[in-house]
Amino acid sequence: MEHAGASRSMLMFHPAGIFFALAATIAVVLPWLWLLPLADPRLAHIRLGLFGFGGMAICGYVMTAQKAWTGHAFPVPALFSGALALGARLASLGSPMAFWPVFLLSLPVASMILWPVLRARRWDKIPLAMVPLLLVVAEAMLVDGWDIAGLLPIALAILIFIVGGRLVSSFAAEAHRRRDLSAPRRPPLWLGCILLGAGLLHQEDMGMLALLATALWIIARSVDCLRLGQANRMLGLGYAGLAPGMIAIAAVRFGLVPQLVQVHALTMATIGPMILAVAARITMRRSAGAELLPRRRHWAALMLIFFAALTRGLAELSGQAPILLAAAGFGWSTAWVLFLSVHMQALMQPAPFPLLSAERAARPVDVPGP
Repeated sequence: MEHAGASRSMLMFHPAGIFFALAATIAVVLPWLWLLPLADPRLAHIRLGLFGFGGMAICGYVMTAQKAWTGHAFPVPALFSGALALGARLASLGSPMAFWPVFLLSLPVASMILWPVLRARRWDKIPLAMVPLLLVVAEAMLVDGWDIAGLLPIALAILIFIVGGRLVSSFAAEAHRRRDLSAPRRPPLWLGCILLGAGLLHQEDMGMLALLATALWIIARSVDCLRLGQANRMLGLGYAGLAPGMIAIAAVRFGLVPQLVQVHALTMATIGPMILAVAARITMRRSAGAELLPRRRHWAALMLIFFAALTRGLAELSGQAPILLAAAGFGWSTAWVLFLSVHMQALMQPAPFPLLSAERAARPVDVPGP
């Protein structure tokens, strides 16, 4: 079994290292795609944002989690799979309305992720391992003209709701164990799933109440992390970003805000903070037997993401005021530049162990299984 003192390869040779770096790089340039002379900037923005930024972050996480699921490292060199994924995104940027170049590059990466889980017969992990493949299918449908652009942010928010909810519970339980504390009773995940399902499926008053109840459930799920160490505090705040997304969905249904407010609440305030809160754990400060400590640049990046999300929403409410749009773009890009300023330096250093959590005194593990 691998242990903290074992010789480790550089972080750039681990999927989390390369894929989180690619996701953050895409995030930096994402607000400025509208300035490029693209044939269809909206489609390019969607493909690079949801399938590039979101998709690469998901791939990096699932590839990393596979080691805990299967007992083996990811079977393909991370740089090779990262090059395929980057090629797919460059192809989508160069030809936003073409799919086959992206399909031929993305499908192998999705297959690399799913096959080891199938081979290990980890049937409980297959739904999450299939997400990259489902993203390939969704991107094909989008390019083919299917009207699913509005559903994709909701689908990713559901994924964060479930996987993030289990991560929050796992890390909170470990923090309680470190402190010899009994974990407080919190609403179970299945209850939150019922509330979320009811909120998304019912369009009338019942649906609005269910969405508001879901937002309260998210806050209740997150609040325990706020006093369980700085890394868990960041994770709790990232998960709490789902709450404004739920409120925005309810507000759009009743005509209180434009549709784009919902879109940016689900992407910038929900997907962005959660990706940062998880990815930053790799480069947080570590010491033997101690909990992870976020760096000041991590905290600054998280605050800037929330600032960018708020400013982008205000821009929609005010008729897309240029100064607010620029402030949102600069805030978002600066946040991910700050993340990269730490992450890129770490790529050339030995990868920490465990990658996404602190060393456990009794039994070290890598990534808690979602």
